[in-house]
Amino acid sequence: MLRRAAVRMATGLTHIVRWASGRRGLPSQPLFHSFGLYRGIYIGGVAMKESTGWEMHPDGDEVLTLLSGQFDIVLDEGGVERTIALTPGQGALVPRGVWHRMVIKVPGELLFLTPGDTTEHRPL
Repeated sequence: MLRRAAVRMATGLTHIVRWASGRRGLPSQPLFHSFGLYRGIYIGGVAMKESTGWEMHPDGDEVLTLLSGQFDIVLDEGGVERTIALTPGQGALVPRGVWHRMVIKVPGELLFLTPGDTTEHRPL
């Protein structure tokens, strides 16, 4: 229930971010210098043109909301890959400790809430 509420909250922020950005778009990836940290959670938006490698967040669940474009979130759940297709306005929750990557089908903008600064990476 709490996870669903977090996704709904992040998805609701979609409209605020679109309005606040004036639809001017977000800067291209990577955008590490523009992320904001609030109570241990990185909050930001990024314009993504390229698929990513694998990453994992040991400090908590990550909330993702797609603002534009079309992305697939690929989760590695114990050696079995599961894909979550996102279209604008949809969100996904990546559970703590789950390796995941993004496959960009159509370039677009992503809003994220990422816990902590201990993100781990691994090659494809």
